[in-house]
Amino acid sequence: MRLRLLPQLPGLLLALLSMAAGAAETATPPSPSLQFRRVPLTAKTEVVRVAPGIPTTLNFDAEINQQAVKRDAPARVRLLAISERSVTLMTEGELREGVTLRVPFLNEPALAEPVFQLVTATDVADGQVMIYRSANAPELMRARLAELEARSAVCEAALSAQRERGKAMGPADWVLSGQVEDWGVRFAFLKRWSNSGTAGVEALQVRRFQAAAWVVLAMEVRNASGQLWRPGRAWLEGATGSRVEARTVRMAPEVLAPGERARVVVEFESPEKRPGEVFGLVVQDVDGARPLSATGVVIEDKAQEKSSP
Repeated sequence: MRLRLLPQLPGLLLALLSMAAGAAETATPPSPSLQFRRVPLTAKTEVVRVAPGIPTTLNFDAEINQQAVKRDAPARVRLLAISERSVTLMTEGELREGVTLRVPFLNEPALAEPVFQLVTATDVADGQVMIYRSANAPELMRARLAELEARSAVCEAALSAQRERGKAMGPADWVLSGQVEDWGVRFAFLKRWSNSGTAGVEALQVRRFQAAAWVVLAMEVRNASGQLWRPGRAWLEGATGSRVEARTVRMAPEVLAPGERARVVVEFESPEKRPGEVFGLVVQDVDGARPLSATGVVIEDKAQEKSSP
């Protein structure tokens, strides 16, 4: 029997393959995002999340003893700068077991020496941490009040928008509020979808009502389980993992008994238009279990191609 030998790869191709393999081995994961935090000192050790190669600065509301700053693994954490009220540090690699950092205050010997545990972050790292000696520090209270006021303003704006939507009880109000625009409301039966992981609650029919600013999915459902079912949260899951939370979830009757049928309506703000994109619709019950799932839900149909004459 005669053996056939494979021809040798050219030297250039081998070199390229070697370079590609090396690049794959040395590829680094994306850098974590940075955050700014305000924390009061407590009796417990404060955890600080650091990222290799990215500086982290600890700022204090009083002078620190610059000569007494120390860490238990000097080779693993570099102190880039130490000033009267701040310490900037950086790690070159992973801190698998964590590193302890001690930063004593200068003129307050009665205050316990602050201890920080430096750990490696993979998602969110501390770019700056503002540290206060007391949870009742005026600067900390004012900063927290400003944050609460900002959140309250956002919530009030969202609540105001919901109130305006709630006033629109009839077709004329829909037009005045902008919920229905020039091209009105479109309706369609969704023909290509399937149940997935329904845990005894299944969708028998899915219909879509759509306007410029919203879309409502109406489902006829049946409770094939032996327990009562009542919808809670709902969302759309995109093929890329994106999620669109529902604005409203309602069912008539409000509680679905075993063996009975009901209509569930789920309202969404219109997702970004990507014709033909397929979503999964998930409706959890109020206990966060036994979700009703329907896959293959299309919000925006593909444009119909015109046939040649």
